[in-house]
Amino acid sequence: MKIIGLTGGMAAGKSTVAALFRREGVPVFDADACVRALQGERGKALPLIGQAFPGTVVASRLDRAALREAVRGRPEALKRLEAIMHPLVRAERERFLKQCRARHEPFCVLDIPLLMEIGEDRRCDVVVVAEAPMGTRLSRIRQRGRSGGRMSVADAKGLLARQMSDHERRRRADIVIRTGLSRGQAVRQVHALLHRLREAS
Repeated sequence: MKIIGLTGGMAAGKSTVAALFRREGVPVFDADACVRALQGERGKALPLIGQAFPGTVVASRLDRAALREAVRGRPEALKRLEAIMHPLVRAERERFLKQCRARHEPFCVLDIPLLMEIGEDRRCDVVVVAEAPMGTRLSRIRQRGRSGGRMSVADAKGLLARQMSDHERRRRADIVIRTGLSRGQAVRQVHALLHRLREAS
């Protein structure tokens, strides 16, 4: 089974590319969705988060605003949260891969925002990076905004500045799929990649 790693910066169109793989029948592990499930009602992470950050879990529900406040500006608290979440997400990821192998899937996709940062790209047969023009990304981020209105351009740029650079992602990628210009172009790139992998099998 070929493992396709999918990553990209904030608002680069990674979810769009993941949807294209799904449309082709390729199973996709969505790390963000996994985190939401683990932190959702009766999620496996809730008891651990509640114990580590008192007051953030109320009536078996995560108070996300309280959790954000608990780790804001506190690197040691963020590391504590990551020490809770990362092993749980890793276990779900391994379960996904095991299920794909059991079904004899020819390909699967690991959709992980921090694919390269956690070194998971090293186990992938192909690394795909979603990329979009900076203006498009800033517009998307600002529209997501904050409660009470759109995010400022400066704040949006600040969020992007804290991530791995686009240059570094491109350097480590096997394929760069561009979004935000033409959906048809992205579709063709996904088709071409899957065709190439099938030919090589």
